[in-house]
Amino acid sequence: MPGFCRTRRAKIKIALKDGPARPNEVKIIPMRVEQSARGRNLRALRLRRQGGFTLIALLVVIAIIAILAAILFPVFAQAKASAKRTACLANLRQIGIANELYLLDCDDLMPWVPDAWLQLTPPINTSGRRYAPVGPFLPLWHPYMKNKEVFTSPALGRGELKGWKSHFLGTWRENGVDNPAKGSADYISDLLAEQDPASVRFTRGRSPVSVCDAKGLSVSEQEWLMSPFFEARWWDYAHTLWNVGGNEPPQGGWSAHNKGRNQLLFDMHVKWVPKDIRQ
Repeated sequence: MPGFCRTRRAKIKIALKDGPARPNEVKIIPMRVEQSARGRNLRALRLRRQGGFTLIALLVVIAIIAILAAILFPVFAQAKASAKRTACLANLRQIGIANELYLLDCDDLMPWVPDAWLQLTPPINTSGRRYAPVGPFLPLWHPYMKNKEVFTSPALGRGELKGWKSHFLGTWRENGVDNPAKGSADYISDLLAEQDPASVRFTRGRSPVSVCDAKGLSVSEQEWLMSPFFEARWWDYAHTLWNVGGNEPPQGGWSAHNKGRNQLLFDMHVKWVPKDIRQ
């Protein structure tokens, strides 16, 4: 470039051709080009060293994040399970209200459908005890509960009731004809499944008080609807009976809710019942 001399010590000169120096004359400015550039490089390098992470520091940060994740993830999982359990209790409470309204209109008698309409699980023991998903009772409760979502537990995701668990799935059944488009249910009842009218457990078409009196219990002690489960003590007798396409219950048992189940009692209150299904 004109006006520059590529030497170790460069000078920038602006000179006047003729006449005395003018007030606006730019004086000679010495500059150490190489030293100035070296200084800038050193400062940039120093800034990079100060602002970066060493490998050890990065590993420490990763280790701290892993420890926090290991601590917090189980807490989040427990909180999510607790929220689903609470929502399930709310569903059972709504079903209890619908059934209470049904009782008021039907002389205090529990819903009744013929034995042939029941949707029953396989037996769980040698006495032939079974559970009944409440699909056939949905048409009877529908006038009092329009929201069909309350009949499925929030603890069970869509499509989870497959294989052996499909025994817990009940579909809307009216006049003995299934209509899944109208609704489904996965809450179960052993009392509604009882088919022997002479049994103290027989509940369909009877008043809750008469059922409880026959069993020597109060209406606040007798449950009649619950979230699905399979106890480990049933496995030896029932696991082959529950087998669906080679899929059968786990030997250790299973429950929609970990370490217990939700229940609806005859006095309409609901409660969480801690229960170790492995025993």
